[in-house]
Amino acid sequence: MIKNETVQTKHSITIEDRARMTLTGVQEVSAFSDTAVSLKTCRGMLMIQGKGLNISKLNTDTGELNVSGEISQLRYSKDKSNGGFFEGLFR
Repeated sequence: MIKNETVQTKHSITIEDRARMTLTGVQEVSAFSDTAVSLKTCRGMLMIQGKGLNISKLNTDTGELNVSGEISQLRYSKDKSNGGFFEGLFR
């Protein structure tokens, strides 16, 4: 788990050709694999799903994150304090 409590309060997402994504306002990367990246932003929990996902840049001072791969879905959810995102996958 990678955390940063002093991240800016602005959150933005830029996606290029469904292959590259730049995010701001990232506070924590909770979990990641080649098919999913779970993170906490200043605007809530965000799940990125796809294939061959890779975190190519993470700047914990500024809250910037770059993800590459085949991006197929973005989903926001409420911040879960017990078990996180993956708890819901294995019910």
